[in-house]
Amino acid sequence: MPSTPHEVLIVALREQPGLLGALVSKLTGVKLPRSLKPADATLRFVKPAELRLDLVLQGGRRRWVLVELQRGVDPAKRRRWPLAASLLFSQTGALGDVIVITARRAVARWAERVACVRTRLGTELQLRPVVLHLGADEGKALLDERHPELALFAAWAMQHRHGPGARAVVERAFELTERLPRALRRAQQRAILSVLSERMLELLREASMNPDKIPETPAARKLRLFLEAQGRKKGRAEGEAKGRAEGEAKGRAEGEAKGRAEGRQDALLTLLRARGLSPSQDDEARIRACADAAKLDRWIAQAATATTVREALGTRTQSARARPRTPARSRPSPASRS
Repeated sequence: MPSTPHEVLIVALREQPGLLGALVSKLTGVKLPRSLKPADATLRFVKPAELRLDLVLQGGRRRWVLVELQRGVDPAKRRRWPLAASLLFSQTGALGDVIVITARRAVARWAERVACVRTRLGTELQLRPVVLHLGADEGKALLDERHPELALFAAWAMQHRHGPGARAVVERAFELTERLPRALRRAQQRAILSVLSERMLELLREASMNPDKIPETPAARKLRLFLEAQGRKKGRAEGEAKGRAEGEAKGRAEGEAKGRAEGRQDALLTLLRARGLSPSQDDEARIRACADAAKLDRWIAQAATATTVREALGTRTQSARARPRTPARSRPSPASRS
């Protein structure tokens, strides 16, 4: 239970918020905003806070590790990492580790200090994660024959590099992957290709196509064969997808055209019946068989004034229905007028 002195001071500060500003200013020289007002001191998660993290690993009830793969700077992590660590700390009662993995040195430096904030008054909130910077040297060190599964991280470290050294690391990573069991080997080979940039993949393809200019090592040959197989598979998949897309587009176009024609057919039949012109079964069949939008529009226009169904469905052209010309009246000659 709070003591009386505690409650008295809290009541005073609640009723006179300026007292806190005066106290802080006297002791520290820092002025607090005058706009501070009492608020509900009970903090509730009325709306659940949802944090989408890359990976959370837990061992038992108390041990946990939060893993984040960071490719670039993200200012939102200033709030999210401390909040996530605090929630896990609260749930388990033990402090775990926050590990950030990045291939960029600048991002590594940023990650080390992004969650360390300090107010003018001196309150500090610090979360210093364990930052694993996978640079060029680290990538080479991960090419360990005793741990071929680490070759994926070595290739991942080369995602922003495209020089001969980076290509050699990727080729070596692919070679070490051959030492894994078959099921894991295929999965890691696909994973290695997935983490590489398009530029690096293009360089690898060029190297495989020019073995005279660029000597092909056994590792490079295995990589070339795998790339060729993946290329054929991708080509077949793209061809099938293109065929399906073209078929679907054609089907939609035909369906839309049919729908528009049926709408005109219904309108024409409704107009004929509304004007008391009852189309026979043959007339209706002729209308339903017509898919020419221009002809249906012409029939609809003719049906508005036609006196028979036959006239409405006929071809009314000016030349066919031209009236016979009346012969011009002959003018009398001057002699006859005299």
